[in-house]
Amino acid sequence: MARKMANPAYRKRHEESYELLKLEIQLLNALEKKHWTYADLARVMHTQKSAISRDLKGGGLRSASMARVAKMAEALGLRFFSFCVTEDKAGQVLPFIRRMVAA
Repeated sequence: MARKMANPAYRKRHEESYELLKLEIQLLNALEKKHWTYADLARVMHTQKSAISRDLKGGGLRSASMARVAKMAEALGLRFFSFCVTEDKAGQVLPFIRRMVAA
C-alpha cells in the first residue's frame, strides 16, 4: 500500500474516493438519525428507491450530480457546500473543514 501511495496519481484517486466515502457516511448517518429508510428519502425527494440505493451504496456518489447530492442533503436536514480551492491551498483548507464537520 505504501508503494502505491507514493504514486501521485494513485494517491490523488485514493484521497478523492475517501472524501466521497466520508460524504456517503454523513448522508447515511443523517438517514439513520431521522429513522428513515431509502424509501422514505425517495418519497421526500420525489424519486425512486432504486435511485437512492444506487447513490448511497459504495462509490455510488461518484456518478451522482452535485444538484442531486444537495437535494439529498437538504431532504435529510443537511446543507451541502461545494467550492473550489487551488491545489496549493487544499492542504490548509481541508483540515479546517474536517474539524468543522467533526464538531
